[in-house]
Amino acid sequence: MRKLTIIAALTSLTFSATAMAAPTPDQIKQLGTTLTPWGAEIAGNKDGTIPAYTGGMATPPAGFSPEKGKWVDPFPDDKKLFSIDAKNIDKYGDKVNAGLKELMKRYPDTFRMDIYPTRRSYPAQPKAYADAALANAKNSECKTESNGTGMRGCTLSTPFPIPSNGNEAMWNHLLRVRALSWEIVSFNGVSDSAGNKQTPYSFMGRAEMPYLDINQKPYDGGIGNYYYRGVTRAISPARDAGNTTLIWYPLQYDKDDQRTWSYTTGQRRVRLAPEFAYDTPVAPLAGVIFYDEAQMFAGRMDMHNFKLVGKKEMYVPYHAYKAIWAPIDSVRGKHHVNPDAMRYELHRVWVVEATLKDGKRHAVPKRIFYLDEDSWTVLVMEGYDQAGKLSRVQMGHSLPNYATGLGMVDFQSSLQAYDFAQGSYLLLSNLGQPESYYKPLASRNGQFSAQFSPEAVAGRGVR
Repeated sequence: MRKLTIIAALTSLTFSATAMAAPTPDQIKQLGTTLTPWGAEIAGNKDGTIPAYTGGMATPPAGFSPEKGKWVDPFPDDKKLFSIDAKNIDKYGDKVNAGLKELMKRYPDTFRMDIYPTRRSYPAQPKAYADAALANAKNSECKTESNGTGMRGCTLSTPFPIPSNGNEAMWNHLLRVRALSWEIVSFNGVSDSAGNKQTPYSFMGRAEMPYLDINQKPYDGGIGNYYYRGVTRAISPARDAGNTTLIWYPLQYDKDDQRTWSYTTGQRRVRLAPEFAYDTPVAPLAGVIFYDEAQMFAGRMDMHNFKLVGKKEMYVPYHAYKAIWAPIDSVRGKHHVNPDAMRYELHRVWVVEATLKDGKRHAVPKRIFYLDEDSWTVLVMEGYDQAGKLSRVQMGHSLPNYATGLGMVDFQSSLQAYDFAQGSYLLLSNLGQPESYYKPLASRNGQFSAQFSPEAVAGRGVR
């Protein structure tokens, strides 16, 4: 891997990629001054191609109707700056990740990246969350345990604004500030190696983030032990309609297991499904992604060693409203997403490299994650096989959550996933159909939270 620009060179901070040292007093002083309370550099870059952070976007643009769940592009007048393709890719060096380079190599006549002005739209965290992020940085009891698998003492917001290792950076992704709960109806399509498009798979999803609820006590032995609870129910095709998966992700993976239940209409019962984890393929999505690739990464961090490599500037997917809100048939290309629907911007990203631990087995022994500095969202993931060959890439697309002002909208999972070994790709969470919507909620309530239980799943299944 080429030498990366380490965060010490950018912010006068120092860190060890393997140590678990708490931030120094001098580092903490930078939070809220040269850094946002959650750890992003406030200043722009020297070239002026990345602007300074000025608070992001927390109010809706004209025409947005939260009741309909149809989102409006707040930057419709932005003009493309230039395009990157197979002919000029060498000019942009390591600002383009290996996965995008591979797509250009495979499809030189059709794949390109359209580069737009950088918009740092991440909504400034509300005071309670910003204060919590700063408190986490100061609190020596806010830490990981058991080689990074468990979380202790951190509350409400970004746990590690100044991460000292890869596990801490990945926990920032898992616990990133976003809507407290949400509901979505989306369409998802797989194309095989010949370019044949399978019938879109649609589902309704609901989820909540107990960790982000100011009224929820974390680590309470109950719901507070879990940072995420989500349920998905298939709508189409007809053969899958009603099939449901319920997942709870714990804060303390070293003490609690991920809880997963499955309901299938053929069996008409809810069963525990512990196999829905790690590198088990997600069957409804033709196995293009694994369960631990949901939301770009999810699950226990005990298979890999996570190394914090540093920070660098990269062209990454951002504000791709067309890819999400245009009709799915106009977005799905033969071998990749239609480039006309995409938008890429130059952003600073944290780089985390995950390599397989001795004695462990996983279908993807090496992964490289690129995390947005403003939101801590994983924007790109590269996966490598046992021979060290690039075998997969995933790209997530973040949009500002101007409905509630809490973080970014990431639609639960990656928007695109490419399996280079099989030649197939997945377009996930397209909302361009008339019946599609995404509705984030600013609060959790008992009626909504009651849906995230196996009893509720069983009750819906028998009706």
